[in-house]
Amino acid sequence: MKQDKKLILGMALLFFVTFVSLGTIVVTEKLAPYYTDKIKIKMEEYLNEHYPQEIENIKLEKITYQAQIYTAKVTNKKNKNLYFTISYQNKKITDTYKKDYLEGKTLLSKIETQLEKKIKDSLKLNATITFPLTLNKYTNNIKNNIINNKIDELNIYNINLTLNYTLSEENINNLVSEIKNTVTKINNLHINPNHYTIKINSKQNGKVLTIKNLTNKTLELETLTQIMNYIMIGNENNVVNNIIKENNINYEYKRYGDD
Repeated sequence: MKQDKKLILGMALLFFVTFVSLGTIVVTEKLAPYYTDKIKIKMEEYLNEHYPQEIENIKLEKITYQAQIYTAKVTNKKNKNLYFTISYQNKKITDTYKKDYLEGKTLLSKIETQLEKKIKDSLKLNATITFPLTLNKYTNNIKNNIINNKIDELNIYNINLTLNYTLSEENINNLVSEIKNTVTKINNLHINPNHYTIKINSKQNGKVLTIKNLTNKTLELETLTQIMNYIMIGNENNVVNNIIKENNINYEYKRYGDD
């Protein structure tokens, strides 16, 4: 009998604790939106304390609450795509300033996606755009141009292209023309990469050619023809050797499946 009473008392106590805990969570969740103004003040104080050099350039956006965490974007006033996230949980504030804002991950990723889409929509061509440096590694002039969306004439990013074309010694001139035409069309979209990686898949004979570190200079008709003859035929001379060495051009010419 005593054992039954202990069991009943224990179950009652467990029910009470569970009820109170759930009630506290429900009340907390219901009242959370009313604390937003207080959290906003804390976040603004945090920003003023930790990033005084940026305080005139940034804006604290709307605060949201989910899963016991208050979160908001802090955006650049000149470009909403440059932002970082600030969070408040358990009386502690954290942020993603360094990676997202200082290094510019949010903005550079957005630009890469926009340029890739522009190429795909206009030329039906898949391309990968990458910035080799983080935003804080560029000069102030270039950094400001990026933030102000003035990148049309800046060749500060790299592009990786894949073309499907027949690879053969007899077809070198046509291949060079095809590459040149593609690059010209990309440039006409006001997309001016610093370095090009061009991969050519030749399904007809199962070959693949990848050339890295090409530039607008080495993509000039005569120079590119010399490079292609060197790679595909073996027409080696001092001029083309110097071109490849000075521009750090790397290439790989093989059949599918070869290591």
